[in-house]
Amino acid sequence: MIPMHNTPEHAAQRFAASMLCNGYQLEALHSYTDVNGQPCYWRIRAKHPNTGDKWIRPMKLNGRSFTLGEPNFPKGKPLYRLHDLAARPDEPVIVVEGEMCADRLAQISVLATTSGGAGSAEKADWQVLAKRSVTIWPDHDEAGKQYADTVKTALLALGCTVRVIDITALRLAPKADAVDWLNANPQATAAQVLALACTEPSCSKSLVDKTDVPSADLAHTTKCAYSNGRFELSEHGVLFIGTDKDGREKAPLWLCSPLYVVAKTRDAKSGEWGRLLAWQDDDGVRHQWAMPLEMLEGDGLDVRRELARRGLQLSPNKAVRDLIAAYLKVWSVETRARCVDRLGWHENVYLTPSYTIGEAEEHVVFQNTHAIEPALAALGTAEEWREGVASLALGNNRLVFALSVAFAGTLAHLVDEDSGGFHLRGLSSSGKSTALKMAASVWGKPSTYVRLWRATANGLEGLAALHNDNLLILDELSQIDPKEAGQAAYLLANGQGKARAARNGTARAAQRWRLMFLSAGEESLSALMARAGKKTNAGQEIRLADLEIDAGAGMGAFEQLHHYDTPGALALAIKEATAKLYGEVGLAWLKRIVSDQLSLTRFIRDGIQQFMSEVLPAQAVGQIERVARRFALVAIAGELASHYGLTGWPEHEAGRAAKTCFMTWFAAFGAIGNREESTLLAQIRAFFEAHGGSRFEDVNALSEQRIFQRAGFCRARAKGGREFLVLPEVFKRELCAGYDLKIAERILLARGWLAPGGDRTTQKLRLPGIETPTRVYVFTSNMWEAEE
Repeated sequence: MIPMHNTPEHAAQRFAASMLCNGYQLEALHSYTDVNGQPCYWRIRAKHPNTGDKWIRPMKLNGRSFTLGEPNFPKGKPLYRLHDLAARPDEPVIVVEGEMCADRLAQISVLATTSGGAGSAEKADWQVLAKRSVTIWPDHDEAGKQYADTVKTALLALGCTVRVIDITALRLAPKADAVDWLNANPQATAAQVLALACTEPSCSKSLVDKTDVPSADLAHTTKCAYSNGRFELSEHGVLFIGTDKDGREKAPLWLCSPLYVVAKTRDAKSGEWGRLLAWQDDDGVRHQWAMPLEMLEGDGLDVRRELARRGLQLSPNKAVRDLIAAYLKVWSVETRARCVDRLGWHENVYLTPSYTIGEAEEHVVFQNTHAIEPALAALGTAEEWREGVASLALGNNRLVFALSVAFAGTLAHLVDEDSGGFHLRGLSSSGKSTALKMAASVWGKPSTYVRLWRATANGLEGLAALHNDNLLILDELSQIDPKEAGQAAYLLANGQGKARAARNGTARAAQRWRLMFLSAGEESLSALMARAGKKTNAGQEIRLADLEIDAGAGMGAFEQLHHYDTPGALALAIKEATAKLYGEVGLAWLKRIVSDQLSLTRFIRDGIQQFMSEVLPAQAVGQIERVARRFALVAIAGELASHYGLTGWPEHEAGRAAKTCFMTWFAAFGAIGNREESTLLAQIRAFFEAHGGSRFEDVNALSEQRIFQRAGFCRARAKGGREFLVLPEVFKRELCAGYDLKIAERILLARGWLAPGGDRTTQKLRLPGIETPTRVYVFTSNMWEAEE
């Protein structure tokens, strides 16, 4: 027995004490029960009366004491008011978003339930509603629509007859819910609620995917003739019933568990035809796959492997394998969907493997011949991520910056910004991996979302295309072949893969992408390439901006430890938090920017110009500006995420972090002018510093000189100093190695390092040991002047 002083109400007051001190008020304590009415766990709900901010936490009984959190439910969390649902199995049910709506409907004798908040539908056990008549009452916002769509999918798979209340017909304000309608209609009865205007009822036998793809009409099309028999689709699976030579039916052949052909897919040019398939695995998780029809032209092995990999049960009978391919080809379906071969932006919608966010004339689905999916996943809620992950970045410039980078990749398309990356460089255990995990948690589980640099060029192409209009994270730069590192940076930032030939010899379209990529390693790109004797050019360095992870506070990437004692303790807390809170905030971000995309374009462009005006010196050249624009986009992304309430950071926090990181990069880059020009001059000066006394023969020497690997001659000037007379081939092969000869000559002349001969870059001189006058490059003492 629970002690009287340790009741759920007392426990809720105790857990909410800090929020109550900040002005919040307890609204309710919702009890989730089993079918017998025994509590399973509770949800504490508090709200601030002035700001409207909500604080909602689950609470469970652990032995004889209460703790925050939910019990483990292997089959999914129980629905709210489960005992009522079980006790009234023949009554129609209304599904709402939130316990308060369900309680208010119960007050007028309406049988109502919910799975909780907007992001809870996929984690609930809906089995108690199987084959029942259900009406969904969504909240009047985008999150409500997504919740209704997800619930509808789950219920259709359970054989329910589903209706969705037409929320616009209720003439409620945005974000309004069932409670608001009941407040506006205090005399409403249960009969009036059940008679509210709805969209057309959905067929009880159809299955649609989470993105609201139109379903096949399976109420009328549960059979399909084929050869000497027919296919049948039922709740038991896909069957083939053949006939013998006398026309008598044979025993049914079971092909697989229920597999629904939802739509015919094709691309914008009416090519690349396929089928949109949907099914449910043994855990109740729903899957969809836009399967290219070309994968069936063969033995169909790749199709069967992919279906099995995603949890579809297939018959072990070898004799039915060809029938599975035939079923997918001939099953009658009239619904159409537009397929694309890349994720991200498509006109005004944003496509993920599970969602099409935004409104389009025709539904868009992702179709990939190799059925590769990105590591997008979700666990927890966006609110929990904000409080458990983003709050730990506050006050830490490098962590705030990394999280802002995670949001920035989706904005580049809106203002036509180029792809580009940032490389977090630092010693082991300095916080690099922690920053990557935080950034990865915006979109998926860090352990699978973070990839490694150890890949071929083809592999990097595939990864880049898979993260189009988003964030690609690559750890351990040292694992890539140093000889390929520079080209890999170009590949990712240039947004286009290698052109290849198709099987018939014609050119196949190259993969394209636009993304932000975040890298980490103990050494920089230039240091890595130097180990292989490769020189880094400016193009590579600006495409992958090198940023020292050490923030200068003596704690690696950290500057603010919050309530943790050591940087290691904070890093561990971040690791644990990102392992159980990820992905939902990315989806919330996408919904906001898709909704606001028209107004965001001007806002982002103005923000970029403002950022650059604050950080760039007047004489900075285009290379610096290009990197500054990337930092600016990151700053804007972080500020927008905060404006939308996703991070919990105060205004200007992300902007300050981006400016700090830019100035760190700028100081290390070390050149206001053209980077390629400064590296060329440094290379030439280094040549003379190393060989000025050993490979140049003095033209005025009185004794014989023994010069090995002669590079040219030197001579003293009357006004002091020496000139070096460099032979043309040495100038070309050694001094200007890696640079265009004409460009190098132009730079050296402009700097006054070369003394021209009339209208020629070289001078024609008589030199010791050479019978005829010879052209040489005459280097003046100007090269020893200090750089600006």
